[in-house]
Amino acid sequence: MLSHPFFYNVIWCFQRDKRGSIAVTFAICLIAIFGFIGSAVDYSRASRLQAKLQSALDAAAVAASSRASGKTADQIRADALTYFAAQFREPGIPTPPVVATVTGSTLELTSTLQMPASFLAVIGIDSVGVGAVAKTAWGITRLRVALALDNTGSMANAGKMEALKTATLSLLAQLQANARNDGDVLVSIVPFAKVINVGAAHRNAPWIRMADATVCTWRGCSASWSGAIQDRDRNSDIANATPTGSSTYFPAMHESHTGGTPVAIQSLTSNWGQLRSTVAQMTPQGNTNQVIGLAWAWQTLTQGLPMNAPVEDPNYTFKRAIILISDGLNTESRHSSRQNEIDARQTLLCNAVKAAGVTLYTIQVNTGGDPTSAVLRACASSSDKFTLMTNPTQLQTTLTDIGGQLTRLRLTH
Repeated sequence: MLSHPFFYNVIWCFQRDKRGSIAVTFAICLIAIFGFIGSAVDYSRASRLQAKLQSALDAAAVAASSRASGKTADQIRADALTYFAAQFREPGIPTPPVVATVTGSTLELTSTLQMPASFLAVIGIDSVGVGAVAKTAWGITRLRVALALDNTGSMANAGKMEALKTATLSLLAQLQANARNDGDVLVSIVPFAKVINVGAAHRNAPWIRMADATVCTWRGCSASWSGAIQDRDRNSDIANATPTGSSTYFPAMHESHTGGTPVAIQSLTSNWGQLRSTVAQMTPQGNTNQVIGLAWAWQTLTQGLPMNAPVEDPNYTFKRAIILISDGLNTESRHSSRQNEIDARQTLLCNAVKAAGVTLYTIQVNTGGDPTSAVLRACASSSDKFTLMTNPTQLQTTLTDIGGQLTRLRLTH
């Protein structure tokens, strides 16, 4: 690019002229400088157009792939072209041609276009080439997603709970649309506060330590239990190993000590109506213990007791993800009411979750002017998977974006 004559003219203009008139020199310099500045404008436009082309191809590939089951290659290609035409809109740029190639269960879309140059024509360049490629596959990868959702008392403020419900329902619809075959996408929901709720029907489950739910006073003993489970004994609190003895069991908690018991967990399922029902029943109450929400989100993705995640068909690849959403900092667990101590346990748990191959997204809905949560930031699988927001309405766009990432995670190698 630097070999083009106009760049030599720019450099020449900064050298002392000894041969011609100042006016002629100035005119030459002006043309060269104008071309230099104009090229930056045109290449910036080309970069933006390339991003738009890539986004349209990605969306078309995902949409066509997610509906590919039972269709011929020609039908899949036709779908892809239709979706692309609906996605790509750029004033002054006609819809570019797309080459759609279907090989087995893989779809590849390629497109190039020539963007008319506005300023580069001054130096003899009439257009800038722009291209993009998108590739997806289907029928070989399945997605398992666990949602750990803050149901603490502070979620009643600033419209956070309603925003959480709305955004979660939208995400569920997005994931449901991506599941063309039974078992393609399964989702679990873990509402959490200081405790989680496994449902009173598990009262006699062999993995629960019911003794912790008994409260004795001078009037007698009471074993009232609504399904509340507190943190496991250390170090079981940062693992998801199957319980093998009393010290590894999940301790129940008397309802009078929970500070507010959330709605019961929904284990992994493709029953979208039941998932929506769980979201609708969420009510804000109690203190914040992100550790237990994350621990049980991981439990729902794990085969064996207590949540018995479905056996994974060896004919498929499985991708697992957890989305942890909280509006505040940790305030109380079974073991401590000191934030730094709870955060320390959470850090260990997050490391274990990520080491197990689970992709971890974390979201802090910070409407109260709290510091940025260092533990939520560190827990995320990568820096782009942590989101800090100050307005709960941002949950909608954030979860939609994560839903898109999860869709691509399922449909691409």
